[in-house]
Amino acid sequence: MKKGIVLMFAVAAILGSCGEKFTPLTQEQTTAQVDSLVTAQSEAKIAELRAACESGLEAQVNAKVEALKGAEVAEVK
Repeated sequence: MKKGIVLMFAVAAILGSCGEKFTPLTQEQTTAQVDSLVTAQSEAKIAELRAACESGLEAQVNAKVEALKGAEVAEVK
């Protein structure tokens, strides 16, 4: 508990010495930052999932084509 209080005073002293005043974010600012981060991360994840889906689909199509080619060659013989 004492370490937390000492740490808080140390941070306050450092910020005070830099000439910056600590101002907590408002609820709206916090919400805006969280929404921004979530949106950015979700867009990146959606792009990643789409790329994985497309490459997986392409691999499935290629495997099916090869299987059909193999079946066709077997029928010809």
